[in-house]
Amino acid sequence: MEGEAMKADFSFSRDWERLVFHQSGVRDVLTLHASRIAIGARQNAPKRRTAKSYWNEIRKHIEVHVEADSYGWRANVTIEDDPRVRHAMLQERGFTAQGRRIAGRRYIKSALLRARVE
Repeated sequence: MEGEAMKADFSFSRDWERLVFHQSGVRDVLTLHASRIAIGARQNAPKRRTAKSYWNEIRKHIEVHVEADSYGWRANVTIEDDPRVRHAMLQERGFTAQGRRIAGRRYIKSALLRARVE
């Protein structure tokens, strides 16, 4: 084997992603990883300093959506899908709902950074 050249033949199709994302276990894997991101974002979302719970708290509006389309299974983590509750992204980037500048919370970004694959 030492002096022989080893040859390998690789062929890729253009729609390899479609073939992979349509496999049966992909939905379960996507659901698992998307829910980990959502849990991380919920844990780090801003908390109220009172014991009272409000309907428009950010942590109550972080949801996971797993759907199939023509390319296969896709997962999305949706933050504040309700248009009446839209202050999550403002706080993430560094603004209050009234438009005042604050230090950014970065809880969504930190959940995504923890879930990244290196």
